[in-house]
Amino acid sequence: MQPDVSLIIPVFNNELYLDESLSAARAQVELSLEIIIIDDGSTDGSLSLIKAHAEHDPRIIVIEQANQGVSAARNAGLDRASGKWVAFLDGDDWMAPGSLAAWHQQAERGGLDCLICNGFSFRTDPQSHLDSKPPTILSQQPWESILTGADWMAQCVQLSEWPHYVWLQFCRRSVIEEAQMRFRRDMIHEDIPWTVQLALVVKRMGFSQPPRYGYRSNPASLTQSRDAGKVHHRIASYLKVASLLKQFSKGQPRAVRKALYKQLLREMGHFLGKMRKGNVSREHRSEFAAGFLATGLAGMMLKGCSNYRELAAVFKAWYLCQIWKRQKA
Repeated sequence: MQPDVSLIIPVFNNELYLDESLSAARAQVELSLEIIIIDDGSTDGSLSLIKAHAEHDPRIIVIEQANQGVSAARNAGLDRASGKWVAFLDGDDWMAPGSLAAWHQQAERGGLDCLICNGFSFRTDPQSHLDSKPPTILSQQPWESILTGADWMAQCVQLSEWPHYVWLQFCRRSVIEEAQMRFRRDMIHEDIPWTVQLALVVKRMGFSQPPRYGYRSNPASLTQSRDAGKVHHRIASYLKVASLLKQFSKGQPRAVRKALYKQLLREMGHFLGKMRKGNVSREHRSEFAAGFLATGLAGMMLKGCSNYRELAAVFKAWYLCQIWKRQKA
């Protein structure tokens, strides 16, 4: 019998938090569930913990692979998934008991293609933190509405709350497969192009306001690192994200193009911030600046501007990249 939900959990060196995450996954009952855990070449005790949980829960499917990154791990989970619906849980995060059943009920009742869920950020003891009613990750979603994905994206970008978090997406698996969607393996921020592609194919998107997903705020994460190599990878990923947004905008209705231009402008703001304040060598800064100028992203950024402050920011980015390009080591 086909499971109601496939829960995909990518794991890489999450030993400190993994027991809490897997216990939360196993606490999801009241529906038919397969829990697909992908160990992405962990070098700590993560795999042993996974196998220990698998011994006590027949719903768990374990996949072992050499380290290839979170995108490859999620793709391996999607390749193995057989459920009608797909959800994601990162190996250091948490979800409240009954979350999957609640999301499944709402998605089925609404005849949805995708449900955007809500969550909260925590450091320790997620259940107690949830009980204290913390601020939610999302606050401006059209909670009572059902929209097309394209309309949702346009509204969210306009309101400056576009949640491109795959772990807050509860998706009908047939939609993912028909669109041949998989995560890009050569970049960080892989959630952004994934969410754009999802929005462009979803016909009925709904929204669940209660915060049931716990996102662990981890200062040791890749996005917080000052390591030069990781900073370089992150900057290169911003350029790839921007190029993909430019590509996705082609042939789209005006409202969608405008939303993608606006999001591109914001991503390039992050790019410029890392270029100015990150641990970046002169040689790499020159290389990244040349890449920015060669792809014509400044012109696309101009299309996303809606005020003089944004216009000034685009000119500043272009001007600084002109200078950085010539400042080779």
